Amino acid sequence: MMATRRDIIRQGAGASGAALIGSLAGCSGVMGGTDTSITAASMQWTEAKLMGYLGFESLKANTEFDVTNELSLGGSMQCFQALKSGDIDFYHLYTAGAYATIPPKHDQTLKDPEQLYQRAKTELREEHDLAYLQRATFNNTYALAVRPDWQAQTGVETISEFAAYLDSGNTDLSVVLGPEFAERADGWPGLTEAYGFADAAEDLTIRKIGANLTYQVLGEGEADVGMVFTTNPKIEKYDLAVLEDDRQFFAPYNPAPLARVDVVEERPAVADALEAPMAALDSEETVIDLNSRISLEGADVQTVATEFLESEGII
Repeated sequence: MMATRRDIIRQGAGASGAALIGSLAGCSGVMGGTDTSITAASMQWTEAKLMGYLGFESLKANTEFDVTNELSLGGSMQCFQALKSGDIDFYHLYTAGAYATIPPKHDQTLKDPEQLYQRAKTELREEHDLAYLQRATFNNTYALAVRPDWQAQTGVETISEFAAYLDSGNTDLSVVLGPEFAERADGWPGLTEAYGFADAAEDLTIRKIGANLTYQVLGEGEADVGMVFTTNPKIEKYDLAVLEDDRQFFAPYNPAPLARVDVVEERPAVADALEAPMAALDSEETVIDLNSRISLEGADVQTVATEFLESEGII
């Protein structure tokens, strides 16, 4: 019989995990939970919670540790501080976000996904003594989206064409941006500089709204251009057109589990269980489908995560 993903994970997990639990049974708690538990956390938005439950359920099925649920804990920095303080043991952090927002912060990011990941991994270990485990290869990055009717009227299909359109004096536009995107160097300010429309952008009508609202606002015709995330199924729901990032400004955003070094070095079963789902998430289409089941069809995020892991033979 051919070995399943779960068989492979558990082969590496069984002996080392059981021995470690026995050796730690009498020690005082130093992790997010106790010495025989792992505390899982996540950021609060849909895909981040999905990543968290993939790790949570894989750990439950493939290790002997008790797994404590602190998913949907808060924002990225709240999760990071909780990890640093030992209140949690892991959460999923996206590569470009790690490079741009975790000290030492970088205004200019790297465009090659693997190079970006390796640099972030090195800095997280050297600066914070944290382990950045295997990344998924799907990319949930920023993008600019427009209404199809506006695109048909203007012929704008790329961000370079959008910049030229604005520079020609066509600035009577309404733009909606998520608050972080509006301020970050890897967001709107950097984009306007990279594509050369910073001066024209000053004449635009720009509104900062919740990032999850931009899709509906665009779809209902209340704005012309807006910020979106590329794996959000609301792009398709509201029939939005994504402008091609033809100068490749937007950095890769690949999620990867960020964990305490002592947790994964002393408990190798943990790293195996957390990395298996990441290896299985190899396409944007897969993640868009999973996100759609949750945010559009109303499916329970934990159920969606569990069913995906079962379909991949991870649990």
